Amino acid sequence: MSKKKSAQKKLINELKNQLVVQAERLGIKEQYTPLYFEETKLDSVSKILSEFYMERANLEYELQTIDSNKREVMIKLERLNAYVRKAVSLRQRHVKEYENILEKATGDQVKTRRAVRQITPAHVQAAA
Repeated sequence: MSKKKSAQKKLINELKNQLVVQAERLGIKEQYTPLYFEETKLDSVSKILSEFYMERANLEYELQTIDSNKREVMIKLERLNAYVRKAVSLRQRHVKEYENILEKATGDQVKTRRAVRQITPAHVQAAA
């Protein structure tokens, strides 16, 4: 891992710790659980993924209908598809981590999978 990435991770962890300390001072620490943080990550990845899908649809439309530089659009589509693959794999990792946290809490794998299916949007599942 590069120095820049490790510095960013340290900063994010420090901010997360400060958030938990402030929440504890306000008496709302129970809201900031590992499950909350994982839900936030999962929501963020899902939003980014849906933005990627919208951009891909726009590029495909541009490629098919608008007289533009086809080569340039194809390059953009290839790059975007790489980002989509990365986002999908990242999302799957967060879903798995979410399942693990829920499974620890409930101890029941069936309930865990049902809960995860409820929070996972169907349109993102189908598009992935």
